[in-house]
Amino acid sequence: MDVLAVVFGTVGGFAIFLYALHALSATLEKLAGEKVKQVLAKLTGNPVKGMFVGAFTATMLQSSSLTMIVLIGLINAGILTLKQGIGVMLGSEIGTTITGQLIAFKIGVFFLPVIAFGFFLFSLAKTAKYKNVGQMIFSFGLIYLGMDIMSSSIQPLQNEPGLSDFLFNFGQFPLYGLIAGVVITALFQSSAALVALVISLGISNLITLPAAIAMILGANIGTCVGELFAVIGSSLSSKRLALGQLVVNVFGILLFFPFIGNFSGFLQTLSSDLPRQIANAHTIFNVSMTMIMLPLTGVLVTVLKRLLPGEETKIKRGTEFIDEKLFAAPSIALSQGEKEILRMGSLTYEMLDKATLAIQDDKKEAIAKVKELEGIVDEIYHAVETFLDDRRFVNLSEKEFKKLAYLKHSLNDIERIGDHANNLVELAEKKMKKALHFSEDAKQELSTMCAKAKMIYEKALSVLEGGNEQVVKTVQELEAEIDHLQRIFEANHIRRLENKICNPLVGIIFVDILRNLERVGDHSTNIANAVLLGF
Repeated sequence: MDVLAVVFGTVGGFAIFLYALHALSATLEKLAGEKVKQVLAKLTGNPVKGMFVGAFTATMLQSSSLTMIVLIGLINAGILTLKQGIGVMLGSEIGTTITGQLIAFKIGVFFLPVIAFGFFLFSLAKTAKYKNVGQMIFSFGLIYLGMDIMSSSIQPLQNEPGLSDFLFNFGQFPLYGLIAGVVITALFQSSAALVALVISLGISNLITLPAAIAMILGANIGTCVGELFAVIGSSLSSKRLALGQLVVNVFGILLFFPFIGNFSGFLQTLSSDLPRQIANAHTIFNVSMTMIMLPLTGVLVTVLKRLLPGEETKIKRGTEFIDEKLFAAPSIALSQGEKEILRMGSLTYEMLDKATLAIQDDKKEAIAKVKELEGIVDEIYHAVETFLDDRRFVNLSEKEFKKLAYLKHSLNDIERIGDHANNLVELAEKKMKKALHFSEDAKQELSTMCAKAKMIYEKALSVLEGGNEQVVKTVQELEAEIDHLQRIFEANHIRRLENKICNPLVGIIFVDILRNLERVGDHSTNIANAVLLGF
């Protein structure tokens, strides 16, 4: 036996499979990602409906982990409740079994023309849509290529009694297989990858069905690891959802693990083909647990609240002060529109405050809060923009028309400040991801700029709420100071680069932060000046 050929073939085939699976998932997200998010947001009114949506989503994205990440984002934004999220999560457990069922089919070498067709469609297509379709077909073919390379490379191991005995022990002692399934899946963050590896062993008759079942049960625990890390710094409901996925899978293992022998016998009545038996084991386990847990969704929510106690700090989504009925009295409608804009201003100020915390102190919780608030602010912005349409206001006084004008201008500037706050947390995430650190001088300069940006925006909002010309003058002076500081700090940054005190990578982030903070000053001044014209 050529040991290198076996090792390289197995590792290479597994790598091709993983690459193809990730590429397929990324392509499907491009083709259907936005629609999937809309479906998730709209079609999860009850757990049963959520289950079907979750199964569809995981099938479309070819990843229960990606589905969970989307879910966490929607829950953080307040679009979904924990109970709705659990329904979708249970459905995604079903959708993720599709890959195993597909790769268990014996299609011979027919994956080769699939690869060729996908490649040529991707290369020759003129539009992004057809390029993505070509990439999807190409990736699907590569999945089978990776499987074929793995199974053919493993084949010679049939003649190695030592390895056969080792894998046989996985069946005799299922706990070993369970642990192996947890570790491998946690490492590669893909239960489909573990199932593919086990099916490859099954094709070569190198694993017993009980051992394969044990590894697949372990995979359901391993896939929860990534989600538990993903919710660090997220909302309490998101943390409960990730914990819920772990609780469901641990409960499932406690139900199935003692009866692996019986389960194996049942699977053998469904098919005589070992790879198909392995794929069926994955599907039946996940479907069974979804069917068991779906009626108990309310109970699971209660258990999760006991395990992770606390109250979710909720911010009211949507508008609070405006209503179509107010147009019966346009002056009152205008006054309520002003209140809604001030509320939006308060939320964006909190975004800016949390964004500066994320930049200066690497606060993950602050990043999660800004992302949560961003969705709420955007929703308010679009609602108020429609509400303040000129054509909807009649019989206003000249002063009220001026107010309508500066409120509309201020609305846009407030929304842009929210965008800059979001830009800041993206820069903070980039810095944290690359483990970059600012020099002490840079930290001090950023602290000064952050304080000035928050101060000028706070003054601008006070002008909008009913300030006077003196406050407007203060805002204008602060803008001039911020512009001056930006120029000085950028010059200091260049000197630090020349003296090799500053890492060039963190230097780029530093400059981008300064420019976003300077733009906050510009938009704050726009608000104050617009209100001044309406005095």
